[in-house]
Amino acid sequence: MEFDQVDRKLLQTLSKEGRASHQQLSEQIGRSPTSIARRQRQLEEAGVIRGFGADIDMAALGFGVTVHLKITLASQSNEVLSAFEDAIRKSPSVIQCELMSGADDYYVTVLVSSLEHFEKIHREELSKLPGVSRMETGFVLRKVVERRLPPGWQD
Repeated sequence: MEFDQVDRKLLQTLSKEGRASHQQLSEQIGRSPTSIARRQRQLEEAGVIRGFGADIDMAALGFGVTVHLKITLASQSNEVLSAFEDAIRKSPSVIQCELMSGADDYYVTVLVSSLEHFEKIHREELSKLPGVSRMETGFVLRKVVERRLPPGWQD
Protein backbone atom coordinates (compact mmCIF):
# COMPACT_ATOMS: atom_id res chain seq x y z
CA MET A 1 0.00 0.00 0.00
CA GLU A 2 1.30 3.43 -0.91
CA PHE A 3 1.06 6.22 1.66
CA ASP A 4 0.90 9.89 0.71
CA GLN A 5 1.38 12.90 2.99
CA VAL A 6 -2.31 12.96 3.94
CA ASP A 7 -2.17 9.30 5.05
CA ARG A 8 0.99 9.98 7.03
CA LYS A 9 -0.52 13.05 8.72
CA LEU A 10 -3.70 11.10 9.49
CA LEU A 11 -1.69 8.29 11.10
CA GLN A 12 0.49 10.78 13.00
CA THR A 13 -2.57 12.55 14.37
CA LEU A 14 -4.46 9.36 15.24
CA SER A 15 -1.39 7.94 17.00
CA LYS A 16 -1.53 10.94 19.37
CA GLU A 17 -5.28 11.60 19.41
CA GLY A 18 -7.11 8.35 18.71
CA ARG A 19 -10.45 9.79 19.79
CA ALA A 20 -10.34 12.77 17.41
CA SER A 21 -13.47 13.18 15.32
CA HIS A 22 -13.35 13.32 11.55
CA GLN A 23 -14.13 17.03 11.83
CA GLN A 24 -11.16 17.60 14.17
CA LEU A 25 -8.90 15.51 11.96
CA SER A 26 -10.00 17.41 8.86
CA GLU A 27 -9.16 20.74 10.51
CA GLN A 28 -5.67 19.54 11.44
CA ILE A 29 -4.93 17.86 8.12
CA GLY A 30 -6.63 20.29 5.76
CA ARG A 31 -9.03 17.87 4.04
CA SER A 32 -12.80 17.45 4.28
CA PRO A 33 -14.28 15.24 7.02
CA THR A 34 -15.65 12.97 4.28
CA SER A 35 -12.20 12.56 2.74
CA ILE A 36 -10.68 11.86 6.17
CA ALA A 37 -13.36 9.28 6.98
CA ARG A 38 -12.78 7.53 3.65
CA ARG A 39 -8.99 7.41 4.15
CA GLN A 40 -9.34 6.21 7.72
CA ARG A 41 -11.72 3.44 6.61
CA GLN A 42 -9.25 2.40 3.86
CA LEU A 43 -6.42 2.25 6.39
CA GLU A 44 -8.58 0.16 8.72
CA GLU A 45 -9.65 -2.21 5.92
CA ALA A 46 -6.01 -2.61 4.84
CA GLY A 47 -5.08 -3.56 8.41
CA VAL A 48 -2.80 -0.55 8.90
CA ILE A 49 -5.04 0.73 11.68
CA ARG A 50 -5.78 -2.30 13.83
CA GLY A 51 -8.06 -0.59 16.31
CA PHE A 52 -8.31 2.12 18.91
CA GLY A 53 -7.66 1.80 22.61
CA ALA A 54 -6.86 3.78 25.70
CA ASP A 55 -3.21 4.51 26.52
CA ILE A 56 -3.28 3.28 30.11
CA ASP A 57 -0.68 4.44 32.63
CA MET A 58 0.29 1.15 34.24
CA ALA A 59 2.11 2.92 37.07
CA ALA A 60 -1.17 4.62 38.02
CA LEU A 61 -2.65 1.11 38.34
CA GLY A 62 0.17 0.05 40.64
CA PHE A 63 2.41 -1.62 38.05
CA GLY A 64 5.28 0.85 37.88
CA VAL A 65 8.12 -1.61 37.23
CA THR A 66 8.72 -3.11 33.78
CA VAL A 67 10.82 -6.26 33.66
CA HIS A 68 12.32 -7.69 30.47
CA LEU A 69 13.50 -11.27 30.41
CA LYS A 70 15.68 -12.94 27.81
CA ILE A 71 14.87 -16.64 27.84
CA THR A 72 16.88 -19.43 26.28
CA LEU A 73 15.38 -22.88 25.89
CA ALA A 74 17.21 -26.16 26.24
CA SER A 75 16.12 -27.14 22.74
CA GLN A 76 14.49 -25.57 19.70
CA SER A 77 12.45 -28.65 18.84
CA ASN A 78 8.82 -28.06 17.92
CA GLU A 79 7.71 -29.89 21.07
CA VAL A 80 9.80 -27.68 23.39
CA LEU A 81 8.84 -24.46 21.59
CA SER A 82 5.14 -25.38 21.62
CA ALA A 83 5.18 -26.39 25.29
CA PHE A 84 6.90 -23.14 26.27
CA GLU A 85 4.54 -20.99 24.18
CA ASP A 86 1.45 -22.75 25.51
CA ALA A 87 2.64 -22.23 29.09
CA ILE A 88 3.67 -18.58 28.67
CA ARG A 89 0.30 -17.74 27.11
CA LYS A 90 -1.30 -18.96 30.36
CA SER A 91 1.00 -16.86 32.55
CA PRO A 92 -1.21 -13.96 33.70
CA SER A 93 1.72 -11.68 34.51
CA VAL A 94 3.26 -11.74 31.02
CA ILE A 95 2.14 -8.80 28.88
CA GLN A 96 4.31 -9.62 25.86
CA CYS A 97 6.35 -12.54 24.57
CA GLU A 98 8.30 -12.53 21.32
CA LEU A 99 10.20 -15.31 19.58
CA MET A 100 13.66 -13.97 18.74
CA SER A 101 16.59 -14.76 16.51
CA GLY A 102 20.08 -14.85 17.96
CA ALA A 103 21.40 -16.23 21.24
CA ASP A 104 18.12 -15.86 23.16
CA ASP A 105 14.95 -17.62 22.10
CA TYR A 106 12.30 -15.37 23.66
CA TYR A 107 12.00 -11.82 24.89
CA VAL A 108 9.34 -11.55 27.60
CA THR A 109 7.90 -8.47 29.29
CA VAL A 110 6.27 -8.46 32.71
CA LEU A 111 4.80 -5.55 34.70
CA VAL A 112 5.12 -5.63 38.48
CA SER A 113 4.53 -3.37 41.46
CA SER A 114 7.82 -4.09 43.26
CA LEU A 115 10.84 -6.37 43.46
CA GLU A 116 8.92 -8.53 45.92
CA HIS A 117 6.09 -8.82 43.43
CA PHE A 118 8.54 -9.87 40.70
CA GLU A 119 10.11 -12.44 43.03
CA LYS A 120 6.66 -13.98 43.59
CA ILE A 121 5.95 -14.08 39.83
CA HIS A 122 9.39 -15.58 39.21
CA ARG A 123 8.82 -18.27 41.81
CA GLU A 124 5.18 -19.08 40.96
CA GLU A 125 5.07 -18.58 37.17
CA LEU A 126 8.36 -18.03 35.37
CA SER A 127 10.44 -20.73 37.08
CA LYS A 128 7.78 -23.28 36.13
CA LEU A 129 7.94 -22.60 32.39
CA PRO A 130 8.92 -25.78 30.51
CA GLY A 131 12.16 -26.14 28.59
CA VAL A 132 13.94 -23.07 30.02
CA SER A 133 17.71 -23.43 30.37
CA ARG A 134 18.56 -19.76 31.04
CA MET A 135 16.69 -16.64 32.04
CA GLU A 136 18.30 -13.18 32.13
CA THR A 137 16.35 -10.39 33.79
CA GLY A 138 16.60 -6.64 33.29
CA PHE A 139 14.60 -3.92 35.04
CA VAL A 140 13.59 -0.79 33.16
CA LEU A 141 14.89 2.24 35.05
CA ARG A 142 13.34 4.87 32.77
CA LYS A 143 11.82 5.04 29.30
CA VAL A 144 13.91 7.25 27.07
CA VAL A 145 12.06 6.87 23.75
CA GLU A 146 8.69 5.37 22.94
CA ARG A 147 7.41 5.93 19.43
CA ARG A 148 4.14 4.83 17.93
CA LEU A 149 5.15 5.37 14.31
CA PRO A 150 8.03 4.07 12.18
CA PRO A 151 11.20 6.09 11.55
CA GLY A 152 10.60 9.13 9.38
CA TRP A 153 6.88 9.32 10.16
CA GLN A 154 7.08 11.53 13.24
CA ASP A 155 6.36 15.25 13.05
